Amino acid sequence: MKIKKNHFYIGVLAVVIILSAAAFYFVKSINEAKKIEEKPQNDWLVDSNGYLSYPLERGDVKFSRQDYGADGSLTIHKIIYQSRGGNIYGFLVLPTSAEKLLPGVVLLPGAGVSKESELELAKKIASLDAAVLVIDQRGVGETTANANSIERDYIDFFNGKEPSQHLMVYDALRAYDLMETAPFTDSGRIMMAGESLGGRIAVIAAAIDRNIGGVLVISSAGLGVEMTNNTKVNSFLNSIDSDHYIELITPRKIVMMHNANDKNILLGAALESYSKAQEPKQFVLVNDTACNHGYCDSMYNGLVDALDYLVGIKSKTLVSVPSGS
Repeated sequence: MKIKKNHFYIGVLAVVIILSAAAFYFVKSINEAKKIEEKPQNDWLVDSNGYLSYPLERGDVKFSRQDYGADGSLTIHKIIYQSRGGNIYGFLVLPTSAEKLLPGVVLLPGAGVSKESELELAKKIASLDAAVLVIDQRGVGETTANANSIERDYIDFFNGKEPSQHLMVYDALRAYDLMETAPFTDSGRIMMAGESLGGRIAVIAAAIDRNIGGVLVISSAGLGVEMTNNTKVNSFLNSIDSDHYIELITPRKIVMMHNANDKNILLGAALESYSKAQEPKQFVLVNDTACNHGYCDSMYNGLVDALDYLVGIKSKTLVSVPSGS
């Protein structure tokens, strides 16, 4: 894939020092980011078919950085970026050096899971020579913006107010914007990844913005809701259900990873969602009795293969489950 940011490596034939680029990129102070928040705009829309949309041109992201620490060949930075109605907190994990621009991964945790709890997975991915941004979703950790119940969100939706489920999709899109414009990433290889709730948000975000390079879904599935006789209710339910969007990922790639023993989201539900996705796609299955839900250590080889398939990291053979299995 052609790298768009040719100016970044003019005259650099050996090693790009990522930290130098990061220091140049993150120029605002933490206190400045805390003072300003994006205001809601009149560009949030759910159409008559229940598809959520946001503008493809969302403008520059206002953000800040502070060094958080290091772990071997990785550096960790605390990020605050502005979204609608609040600031989103995250960790950016980077290799200390790289020979070329890095693929980028926006990593979205499951419900109630903090960026700190997701940091180990972020480091595993970053150690494969990728830039990883993992966030506290609304109502979790340092991100104090509200995450309402689905019932409350429907009331807001009925009254013409942006539901928090939609705002979390917008937060993911802004995380993508931040990564896509970073001087150390290959803007053509920025992907979404998510666990459980994060997986559903990742699919919806990638369906909305077709510049997103691909999707990795871990331990997730659509909502599996039944339609009602109320068109307003149906529109809302479709708008937050990743199964409603998953076919729109094509021709970009999607990988779903699942544990046959997942206690929260059954394998059958994940396979049902997978059946709705169009090619190119892959399903990675593990059988891990010691892991209940989310990323399992037994998924590591599949994770490496999935990242290679999606954005060209490493080279191994992907374990796949054919459609309809």
